[in-house]
Amino acid sequence: MGETHSNRAGGLGPQGQAESAACACDSAAVRAGVHVAADIVSHLRISDVCRALGIEPQRGRISAPWRETRDRNVSLNDSAGLYCDHVDGDRGGGILDFVSRVRSCSRRDALRWCADLAGVPIDDTPLSAADRAHWAQEKRAIERDLPAARYWRRAAVALTEELLCVLKSQIFDPLEKDPPTIVELKDLTAMLASLQRFGDSALVAEYRAWRDREPGLTAGMVYVMRLRERAEVRAVLRYLNEATA
Repeated sequence: MGETHSNRAGGLGPQGQAESAACACDSAAVRAGVHVAADIVSHLRISDVCRALGIEPQRGRISAPWRETRDRNVSLNDSAGLYCDHVDGDRGGGILDFVSRVRSCSRRDALRWCADLAGVPIDDTPLSAADRAHWAQEKRAIERDLPAARYWRRAAVALTEELLCVLKSQIFDPLEKDPPTIVELKDLTAMLASLQRFGDSALVAEYRAWRDREPGLTAGMVYVMRLRERAEVRAVLRYLNEATA
């Protein structure tokens, strides 16, 4: 077992593309030489954002500022940059979603607020005709790659969950010579959370990075998930036919 656990994980980064690059497609586009949404959010921890909004977390939990309550039913995850409202159907999201919900503003305004907090410049001058044409072209490219990217994510999530189960079992195996560390498990858990919360633009960017770096593996992941989906559809149709027979 000479390989490290990070090698076994296959390295699901780059994670810096996690926050939706769709913000760059707004009329307030983020131009060359300034930071995109992912870079801005990467400067911040969600607990620090919470404090900047006048809310003090206690043991990673807060009371929901969007309703009248003293119960701390909202959890914060600094590693993944996520919040979760356990009362509101486990509704949650990333830092931009959290700021937008607390301040009752758009994601664009939330991005600008986060940029100010992080001390990062952002250019929101109107798009030129050439820029609009560029973003329209990029949007079409995203829509073209999105179905395959979604299959890839299903495979990546399944593999990561399976790897986490294996590594967790190794912790309690007395014969295991190279057990995983808590830090490694924490990193994999954060990686899994990032995969699950990718918006369409960020998901396609991550998929393309994998396709360029590992074309054979990525194609295989997409192919297997397509086959699984077809099998699932056939199973559901068979069940419905039998139930109505």
